[in-house]
Amino acid sequence: MRKLFNYAFLLLAGPFLLAGCLPEEGEEALKYKGPEVVEFKNQYLGVLSTVLQSKGILTSPASTVQTDSSRTITPRAYRLNATTTLGARTVDSVLVQLVGPQRSTETVVNFEVVSTSTAVKGTDYTFDARHANNTVTIPANSSQGYILIRPIAGGSAPGTTKRIILKLTGNQELHASPNYDNFYLSIYQPTTEQQL
Repeated sequence: MRKLFNYAFLLLAGPFLLAGCLPEEGEEALKYKGPEVVEFKNQYLGVLSTVLQSKGILTSPASTVQTDSSRTITPRAYRLNATTTLGARTVDSVLVQLVGPQRSTETVVNFEVVSTSTAVKGTDYTFDARHANNTVTIPANSSQGYILIRPIAGGSAPGTTKRIILKLTGNQELHASPNYDNFYLSIYQPTTEQQL
C-alpha cells in the first residue's frame, strides 16, 4: 500500500515539480538578445568524411581535420591511398553569418587577408569578382553571405600546403564577433604521384 501511495504522489506531484524547469512563456525566451555581429562559420563541419572527400575537402591526416574556423581543400583530384580518392575543389565558399535579426536591406561586410597568410593571391587562389574589393554581401532578409575563393591547381609546388587567413572587419554598424572573426583556409597541392 505504501508503494502505491508513493507512486501516486510522484505521478500527481511530478508535473508541478518539473514545471519550474520550463523556459519562459512564448518565443521571446528563444530570441537572441545580444549585440548584432557578423562571424565566420564552417558550413561543412559535421558532414560525413566521404561526402567531404568527394567535394575536395581533406579529412586525413589529422593535421588537416577541419574545425569551426578552418578547412583544408585541394584544387586537383588525387588519390590519398589505395581506397580513397579526393575530388577537386574548384571553388570554395566561406560562410559569413549575421548574428541578430535579419535586415530588410542588403548588408555589406568588409574582410581582409591577413599579412601572415602563406597563400599568394593570383598564384595560389583568386577571389570571385564580386569580392575583389574585399567585401561580402549578406542579401536582404537573409542571415548569411559567402566569400567565394577559387584555388589554383598547380599554383604552388606539388606536396605543399598554403594558407589563407581571412579576418572579418565588419562595417560601421556591425562589428565582427571576436570569437569567430578569423577563418583559415588551407590549399593542398597533391604530389605528382598522388595526382590522377
